[in-house]
Formats: sequence, structure tokens, C-alpha cells
Amino acid sequence: MSNNDAEIIKEFIKVEKTDLCVKILVKHISWPKVYEPHSEWMEEDTLPGKVSQSEIQDAVKRVLENGRHFGVCQECGERNPTGWMHNDRICQGCAQANYGIVY
Repeated sequence: MSNNDAEIIKEFIKVEKTDLCVKILVKHISWPKVYEPHSEWMEEDTLPGKVSQSEIQDAVKRVLENGRHFGVCQECGERNPTGWMHNDRICQGCAQANYGIVY
């Protein structure tokens, strides 16, 4: 777990409940234009409607730890959406601050 997981869950993972199912959605960040990010909610998991809160939390944790959606910066230790990572090791913020990368 990274030091900002609660913040990431709040902003980038959503749980939608109906009588029939529980959907776990993740906000995907893409960059169709270099200077303009685009975000959209994508369904990542569907659970039965009669699922426990513990099972929902486990599903959210699986999404949080899925490298397709989030990465942990090896320099600052914060988790970020993959769309905010410079590469698979460092976030855009550290790339700018430590290596002079300009976004």
C-alpha cells in the first residue's frame, strides 16, 4: 500500500450497487492530445448483488493494485493512475522535478 491509496480510491475507483450486482469502475486517464488529458469510467469488475462489504473492499483493492490502472512511483512512493506515470517506475511529477522532463 502506498501513502495516498485512500485519496486514489476516492478519486479514481467507484462502486455502483444495484439489486442485481455491484460494479467496480476505474477512471482511466489517456492523452489523445499531448497537452490535454481525457478521462472516462471503465467497468473493471462485476460482483453478485448479495456480496459483503468485505468482498467489495477486496475487489477495490485488486483494482488499486492492478498495474494496468495504477503504478507506484519508486521515487516519491505515491500511487498514480498509469496515465499520470512517466514510465513504469516514476510519476510525471518526479520526472519533472528530478529529470527536467516537461509536460
